[in-house]
Amino acid sequence: MDNEHADPPAGSDTDNEYIDYELFTSPEFSPIEFCNSLIIGTNNESDVEIDFEASKQRVQFDLEEVEKLLHREAVEHHSELIQQASKMTAVEEIVDTTRASLSDVTASYQRLENEVLKPYNTALPIYRSLTKFHATSNLLRSLTWYLYLVRQLAIQSGTQDARSSVRAAKTFAELSRHVSNFPLLKNLKVVNDLEVAIRSKDPAMLQ
Repeated sequence: MDNEHADPPAGSDTDNEYIDYELFTSPEFSPIEFCNSLIIGTNNESDVEIDFEASKQRVQFDLEEVEKLLHREAVEHHSELIQQASKMTAVEEIVDTTRASLSDVTASYQRLENEVLKPYNTALPIYRSLTKFHATSNLLRSLTWYLYLVRQLAIQSGTQDARSSVRAAKTFAELSRHVSNFPLLKNLKVVNDLEVAIRSKDPAMLQ
């Protein structure tokens, strides 16, 4: 059985060249495909049994070389690694502080939502309903007074004396002011019909 992967001398400069670090660090690296390639590379198609020993040795060798490389890098760049570790610690402290601040902000927002936003959202439809009810109530009150003035105008216009004419003129002026002060009255059919009667000066239509 042929073995295509002979181990290089330990500690030699060719160790790093023997290991394809780019392969292992590639985002597309697949352990399954790598194992398959090792098994195929260390066995022949004519072999009756598959030999896994050579593949295991290759993987073990790669692991040992990686560990040696990490140890060598740690020794040669000890100061730089300590500095980087210190920076990471500082960054972690900043992240922890930021996380605490975010937690406070989140808690404050939840309190605001519970104490202000939710009650406001609950009260808003009620407020709108009350506003509409209030507007309707005002319109009904203004309509009641309008109908009273119209009735008075009809009575005063039906009497043919000077005093009643003066009163009718005053009532008509007050009626005009009332409609101007409450323009929504013009949206009511009963008001529009009575306005036509007033313009025609027919007291019978005001009954």
